Amino acid sequence: MTKNRNDHGFGRTYRVVASAVLALLAGGSGCHATPAAAPAPQGAEAPGPAVEIAQFPEADAVILRWEQDWVLEQDGTVRRREHKWTKLLNRRPIRRLADPRIDHCVGEDELTIHTARTILPDGTTLPVPDYAINLAGPDDVAGWPAYIDWVQTVVSFPGIEAGAVLELDYEIVTKPGVLPWLEADLTLDDDDPVVERVVSVTVPENTLRFDCLTGTSPPVESSNDGVTTSVWTFTNSPGVPAEPQSPSWRERCNWLRFTTCPGAEKWVAMILTRVEQAARPDDAIRTFAEAVVEDEVDPAQRVRKIAKTLQDSFNFVDSLMTRRSLTCRPAADVFRSNYGGLLESAALCAAAVRALGVDASVRVAVDGGPWAWNEKAPTASVLAGVIVVVETPGGPVHIHPQHGVFTSPGSWGKHWLLSLTDTGGLRSTYVEARGETKPSELHVTGKVTIGAEGQADGDLRIRLTGAFYDPAKLETSGGQERLMQRLAERILTGFDVKSHSIATLSDETLRATAAVASNKPLKKVGARHLLRFGDGPAFLVDFPMPLDRSYRRTDVRLAGRLRQEIDLTVELPEGWTAPIVPASLPTVEGDWGTIGQTVQVEGASVRIRQSIAVSQDVISPEAFAGLRRAVNALRADASLMLACGP
Repeated sequence: MTKNRNDHGFGRTYRVVASAVLALLAGGSGCHATPAAAPAPQGAEAPGPAVEIAQFPEADAVILRWEQDWVLEQDGTVRRREHKWTKLLNRRPIRRLADPRIDHCVGEDELTIHTARTILPDGTTLPVPDYAINLAGPDDVAGWPAYIDWVQTVVSFPGIEAGAVLELDYEIVTKPGVLPWLEADLTLDDDDPVVERVVSVTVPENTLRFDCLTGTSPPVESSNDGVTTSVWTFTNSPGVPAEPQSPSWRERCNWLRFTTCPGAEKWVAMILTRVEQAARPDDAIRTFAEAVVEDEVDPAQRVRKIAKTLQDSFNFVDSLMTRRSLTCRPAADVFRSNYGGLLESAALCAAAVRALGVDASVRVAVDGGPWAWNEKAPTASVLAGVIVVVETPGGPVHIHPQHGVFTSPGSWGKHWLLSLTDTGGLRSTYVEARGETKPSELHVTGKVTIGAEGQADGDLRIRLTGAFYDPAKLETSGGQERLMQRLAERILTGFDVKSHSIATLSDETLRATAAVASNKPLKKVGARHLLRFGDGPAFLVDFPMPLDRSYRRTDVRLAGRLRQEIDLTVELPEGWTAPIVPASLPTVEGDWGTIGQTVQVEGASVRIRQSIAVSQDVISPEAFAGLRRAVNALRADASLMLACGP
């Protein structure tokens, strides 16, 4: 059992059970507290050493102590308790810290709030009053009947001010049989610095499997009466904020994950079994599948039509709450409701394919990087979907119910597909992302001729590799036309593709030519016509960067490595000049690669050459500063505008 900290006089206990939930929903309250300020009782000061603002010059708050306890009892009951003291160093973090939300499931969980109060800088304590503890619906599952029992208890702290300490101590007890096993996947670093953190796990002996980032100290273990308690203690962890395009927390933070699941084989077997048991078509699903394929006879195309229809029309509810128990409703129920989680969407997809008399198998998909670490201690957080595989005369067709048919390499990549061998061993296949093994390339060369009336046309020669195109989306002429048009607009603002020709379209390379023309005469200012070369480097559409902030604390994660080469010549009418041309940018070099742009004017010709090579997909804040300046220089009007006229 976890220790009840009310023994120290830290506050009163609030219990939120089913009756209290109903009372709150009816406008009453299932909690009791005294809102008036009270002098701090003995021992009420915040734990740990005194913390001053000067000690954390870049932080808005600091977690003084953070205790997390998990207990798995012999009958399968799971107890999770969390006790945290957070000090506000200024008023900026009030919005994100003053109203914490606790997710729990009515009927499966019992929530107890042991302590909820604000400790003011002078030591006065303000308990959270009854009316400040309320219920809300979790954003990610609210509105779906199957998850109606999931709620959030919102705790609104009173007396918020700089220097105050927010103390919250709560416990969630989950009934036996709800969870297949105890598990957690923890980031040990927070947005705010953590002075001290203690993680404790108590389970029956020889049942705990855990994995932690290299360098993390091993736990202190103790055993008694067939029960083992493992305790990890972490001190002085720096704040690691989640900035735009930061690497995932698994990459940028220390982490710890543990489970009582016997192993990856057992984990995969349970998921596959539950999906298979649910993936049985009924008459409604058969009618749906037959209507979707109509008179299509090609086996692969029949499967693709099913996948496309479900991808477009099914409502996916992707939340850890839907994965907690690894439950999967029968496909018939999922079809009627038209919504579901990762397991349920796969069960429906497999059932629809099987309704056509086609065999389909399922695989468990997991995130590529984390699985290399999670295989020792698999948890639901690494689950990326359940994949339906259909063998056809042309080869296997792989379907992710949410992302549709995919290939390797493809747009849905960096994942492992897991299944079991005949002997129960684990079989894994890696799905590669396009551009993962070598840089993606975008090369455009061409000439644009401006007429005497301001009309402009020309030809572009295009070569793409890697993530700059997806062959699966270019199987129709319409898909090819859309790609050519989008690419032309990135190079020349206000231009349309009049015709195009695909010379090569393979998994490795796309080569094409496109005839382009301005959709109206170039904008005129005074006697000059203006030609704009896109809105910046063309690669930014496929490889975005966080360019609006000059200050960063974390690495920048790009979609991949890339190369871009643009070489355009603009021919002016006889007697015209170009008093304004795009600015040349001397080659800028860094650990990340190189960027440069040169502009040459020779008589009536203006030649713009742009060369960009980004050789890293994870860039440090210091290195990204140089890359950001160079890219923003290419986005400036001075680097994009050409003014010409007689």
